[in-house]
Amino acid sequence: MTVSTLLAEATRHQQHSGQRPLPTWYEVFHSRATLREALTNAAVAGGVPRAWVDHVRERGERAVTWNPDLYLRTPEPRDWEQILTGLDTDVQRLREWTALSTAYGKFGAATQSGIGSDLDRNVRALRARTAGVANLLGLTSDQGQQLWGSEQDWVDAGVSMLDSIPVEGSAQRWRQVARTDIDAYALQATALAEAGITIGTAAALVSAEALGPGIGAALTAPQPLFQSATPTGDEIETAIDAANPTFRADAEIALPTFSDAADTDPWSGDLAPTDIAAEPPVWQAAEL
Repeated sequence: MTVSTLLAEATRHQQHSGQRPLPTWYEVFHSRATLREALTNAAVAGGVPRAWVDHVRERGERAVTWNPDLYLRTPEPRDWEQILTGLDTDVQRLREWTALSTAYGKFGAATQSGIGSDLDRNVRALRARTAGVANLLGLTSDQGQQLWGSEQDWVDAGVSMLDSIPVEGSAQRWRQVARTDIDAYALQATALAEAGITIGTAAALVSAEALGPGIGAALTAPQPLFQSATPTGDEIETAIDAANPTFRADAEIALPTFSDAADTDPWSGDLAPTDIAAEPPVWQAAEL
């Protein structure tokens, strides 16, 4: 049911009953309006001229059903560089996310539990939308290879994105991908599918069935950034030797010697009063 059909239905309902549409009508209307906007965004990403999108939407609002024999407005020039750059960005991200998902299943699922389903869902949504846009553009297998290389090139690119990333970095990236809000892409993929565009596969893209296993076979286990937080005894001794290269455990420690100045008699320790008369206290001086 189109948005225009829903609006006409609401108008008839209000004219006959004098009441606003039921809450279910608003839910359906919001869903269809959101899906229409998603289809518009996906169509523009797939190279459909904005002038054509607007023309078809206007016809739909007048309840004119789609007819391929009807004329369309003269389109504006399409920015192919922008269109292909946008698709290329998603392809690069799809390679990385597929590699991350494969690495998670192979190395991280046991220690990073709770994110696997979200990670897989986001990868599937990204692939579906990317495949739908590629199919909307009509890209062939040969054109896909010209843009992104062979199946082995895809595998190599995915693996290289994870090279030199330690365990800690991989865990962080898994969580980031799992938490990425990709609902807009998922909705665009659904809209493309409802419009008759294939989203499961694309001739220009390497299939998930080939890419995942290929990356999995080439991946090596990531290493921790810090091997151990507790040093061993040998490591401590090595560090001490490096910091004190002249220290020997059997060396005699020489005690410092002190001597009095030549013109000074050494203190004998005798605490008796000296011959020097002390000044009388203040109260005695007063009596004198």
